[in-house]
Amino acid sequence: MGLFSKGRKNGSGCRLVSNRFMLTFPQGWVDRSIYRFDGPEADGIQHHITVNIEQDVAVSDLEKYAQRQIKALETELFGYLELKRGRLTLDNQMSAYELVYKWQPVKGREAYQRMVWVLQDDTGYALTATFSKKTWKMMADEIDHVIKSFTALVPTC
Repeated sequence: MGLFSKGRKNGSGCRLVSNRFMLTFPQGWVDRSIYRFDGPEADGIQHHITVNIEQDVAVSDLEKYAQRQIKALETELFGYLELKRGRLTLDNQMSAYELVYKWQPVKGREAYQRMVWVLQDDTGYALTATFSKKTWKMMADEIDHVIKSFTALVPTC
């Protein structure tokens, strides 16, 4: 996974380290990585989990951070209906906040999503799993295991 280090010994530049590549950037570049992991296709849905990284988050309270994101979903997604919301503890005992909802990406088609937010220092992580009502029942344990295994790594220079 990506790791964006702020500066080296001279305080300039950043380094993005992945399990497949490494890039070195000059000062002023910001990591806005989005990772997508595709799971099996079932019931007409390509299951996937995305991880979005947000640097320099101004809010230090996890619930406030999640509420800000949820407010945007409520207004932007057609047919949005909240199904579950609350705190969650990851396998590594880190606090997270989750939301499960359904919406209509196209008329007549419902999609279900589970979002989990994690804050570490000033970095926010948003994990999103996409599924159908039918496949949630089939894959809930698998998706839960993947999401709860999330660990935010501390960048090193």
